[in-house]
Amino acid sequence: MRITEVGLRTVIRSILLREEFDAEQSNNSPGTKRKIYVLVGPPSVGKSNWIGMNFKPGAAYIISRDQIAEDVAESIGWTYDDMFHKPGADAQLGDTDPQFGEVVRSPAYMTWRPLSYTGVVEANRAIGSAFGARVSGAADSGRDIIIDMTNMNVGSRKGALRAIKGREGEFEKIAVVFPFEGAEGAVKRVSAARAKKAKALGKSKTVPADEIDRMMGAYEPVTPAEGFDDVIVFDNRATLRDLAAAADAEEAADSTGTGSR
Repeated sequence: MRITEVGLRTVIRSILLREEFDAEQSNNSPGTKRKIYVLVGPPSVGKSNWIGMNFKPGAAYIISRDQIAEDVAESIGWTYDDMFHKPGADAQLGDTDPQFGEVVRSPAYMTWRPLSYTGVVEANRAIGSAFGARVSGAADSGRDIIIDMTNMNVGSRKGALRAIKGREGEFEKIAVVFPFEGAEGAVKRVSAARAKKAKALGKSKTVPADEIDRMMGAYEPVTPAEGFDDVIVFDNRATLRDLAAAADAEEAADSTGTGSR
């Protein structure tokens, strides 16, 4: 599936216009600084739950690369996982796949894989373009901004704040940290359970356990030197352990035939 320039513009436009913002939903009072929240935590740690607890739908301008990837995937009839599909270990340059295209050398920025499919490269180009457009519209949105990504190291958080570059004085910068230490297994179990539920709905969104381990291993705690005005800690570990235990119990019941029909 090739993404044409016209198709790419259509995808970007649909992503940018998807939210209908009602000014009455805004959390901002006249004359107050807006806020930019940089969420910090691995996948499946509770970031989306925190957003839902604190913001009405449409009240904040959310920047989520994952959501953009899902939108682009849907626009071309792919799943989220398809967007990152890679050639097998025995693949050679010039091999072709009816869905993903030809095997080529990966672009320089794809440092994590030597070979890619042309379709996947184009899809990721579309993600990058749509993401850049989303970031560019943040400061002018009139809303609080939420960077809903993992932001696990200093460099990624610095990049997140580029959404307000040149207008930093208009915003209060807040890091929202989701502790995971001691609950690493629960995080991965919840992620696997979500992937299983997505598959049951005909979708496919998988974050491999080793990738979550890599993110956790590279974590850099937020420090005062990063310039945040405030740091909020949302400790969701007890809930994650409960969710992991529930997923284990459900799987055990299914395996013994005692689960719900």
